[in-house]
Amino acid sequence: MRWLRRVVADTQLLLALTVAFGAVAVALAGNVAEVKATLAAAALLIAAQAAIALSHRRARKPFGSIATGARFGLTVGFVTVATAIIGDPSIHPAAVLYLPVVALAAVHGARPAFFVGGMALAAYLLPVLYAAPEQAAATTQRAVALAVTAIVLSIGTRRTVSALTLAMAKLGRSHARDRRRSRQVAAVEGVGRLLAARGPIPEALDRVVRLLRDDLGYAFVSLYLGNSSLVRLAAQGGYTTVIETFDGTTGVVGRVMRTRATAFVADVKRDADYVSASDRVGAEISVPLLVDNDLIGIVNVEATPTSGLDTSDVETMTLVAERLASALALAREREALADRAELFRRLATFSSAVNGTLDPAGLHRAIVTALTTVVAADVVVLTVLDRSSGKYLTRAIAGADERYVGVEVNSGEGLAGRAIRDRAPVVDDRYDRSRYPVDLTAEEVPESVAGIAVPLVRDDVVVGALTLVRLDLQRPFGRAELEVLPILADLTALAVTNTFLHAEVAESSIRDPLTNLYNRRHLDGVLARIEAERSRLAADDRGRLAIIMFDLDHFGAVNKDYGHQVGDAVLRHFSEILRRRLRSSDLIARYGGEEFVVVLDGATLEKCVELANRVRVELGESTVDAADGTRLSVQVSAGCAAIGADLGTVFDALAQADVALVMAKRAGRNRVVAA
Repeated sequence: MRWLRRVVADTQLLLALTVAFGAVAVALAGNVAEVKATLAAAALLIAAQAAIALSHRRARKPFGSIATGARFGLTVGFVTVATAIIGDPSIHPAAVLYLPVVALAAVHGARPAFFVGGMALAAYLLPVLYAAPEQAAATTQRAVALAVTAIVLSIGTRRTVSALTLAMAKLGRSHARDRRRSRQVAAVEGVGRLLAARGPIPEALDRVVRLLRDDLGYAFVSLYLGNSSLVRLAAQGGYTTVIETFDGTTGVVGRVMRTRATAFVADVKRDADYVSASDRVGAEISVPLLVDNDLIGIVNVEATPTSGLDTSDVETMTLVAERLASALALAREREALADRAELFRRLATFSSAVNGTLDPAGLHRAIVTALTTVVAADVVVLTVLDRSSGKYLTRAIAGADERYVGVEVNSGEGLAGRAIRDRAPVVDDRYDRSRYPVDLTAEEVPESVAGIAVPLVRDDVVVGALTLVRLDLQRPFGRAELEVLPILADLTALAVTNTFLHAEVAESSIRDPLTNLYNRRHLDGVLARIEAERSRLAADDRGRLAIIMFDLDHFGAVNKDYGHQVGDAVLRHFSEILRRRLRSSDLIARYGGEEFVVVLDGATLEKCVELANRVRVELGESTVDAADGTRLSVQVSAGCAAIGADLGTVFDALAQADVALVMAKRAGRNRVVAA
């Protein structure tokens, strides 16, 4: 049935069928003879048109203008025959069928309309030549009316067809643009997804450039990434020489950086800001990549003078820029989330590292070392409060000269000093040499660095500060790092405070709370350690050691006569005399009650006795005020012993000193006896 579909689709055949049907319908209003004749003519017309349609369909060739005219001629001939057959010759009722033929001819163009209209008019006027005079006038009037109607119908049809043709052309172009735009958007979206998923990697940026060049047809493409202060070339295509950076002061790109508005330069020679990267450029479009009005980059396209750019290109590039900015923003957010997750993972590692020891020196080194694994920094400095002096001292350094360990940090001086003074973080993306601490101004250090210092605060006490420095000013500390540094500071402050508390507990366990001297437990431990070290040495390598054992004379009577508070004052007074008279390397311990032991490393027995007598004399010459105002004088007895390279053990010396003390007591007290 394919041939039937082809025949039915033929417009000339459909016209013939329509006209034939109309002629038969008019004939049916007359006599049988007219109907038969009309049917015969109609059959011939339809057969001829169907044969022509089938022959041309087989040849698969379009009809030429001559063939089209001939087919219209067949239909006009049929109408002429039908006009002659049907009805009163003076009326010609079938002549109205010329009109659809002329209208369809007008669809094919002005020439076919003129040709078919002329044929129809000639065929209609031909009978006028042979008509009676009384009928000629009426026939001519009808012919003129028919001709005018055909002309009006042809013009209207032609104009309508022309308008439809233009509309269809515009619609086709619009659809083509939409399809092209859809392909462009799809391509941009594809690149956008890649950017969003993997970030501004070179592969994705190169695909953006290829899209703009290959799919959109721009000869020169460059993509810059950065901020409102500086953008760097990330990808480009079409250039032999490139401009690597823009700082916002020059070029059309620089103007876009300042204004955050799209720049369309139809003729670069007329733009004073234009900076040339190629002498073949004639026009430029530069569009900012904006995220919440923050500049993150520039997409730039340029064309040769012959190809040029227009407003449609501006629209396209604006769309591309929006998609790219959104994709880059999403990529940055994903990267920021990933970085933050990694940052907090390292934070947990840092917490484990700084809580792994209570030794101050080990902790300080662990803090600066572990901190560099959490926040990237070229230099890390830990400042800690020295509780005995109230000064803030540098305790550990990573990435710089460690000879500054132990240097005092004055309040308000440098980043750490400011953080300690203000009890708040100090951030300086351009920390200049003129504001460095005095100790650093003479050193070979950079003129400017990016730095941050955070105070270490625990229980409302500033126990120190953390200072981090980056030498590259283009890498200031980011938002996530600024958020995590106070957490690091809290963990560090807790760890440092724990060492304080541990030191206090450890100290209290080996100190006598009344005199603040070492207690007997600590003394026993030290003597055992000294003896173990001496036992590992050869006899000739063992040094001298002396021991003094003191006992306050009649101390029980002091407590009985004046009370224990006065007795405690006497013990503290004697302890102060011992501290003043002895070296920091000597060991002083309260042995129990009113007894004290002094261990003198490297001392001879003679020096030991001399020192014991000085202590005895100073105590005897001093007084302690009792509660009733009495100036109480107290005396002390002492026993001394010493060992050399091969003379007994440390414990032997202690026992000998105890024996010598007993001898001093029995000899009348207030004296020194050497064993």
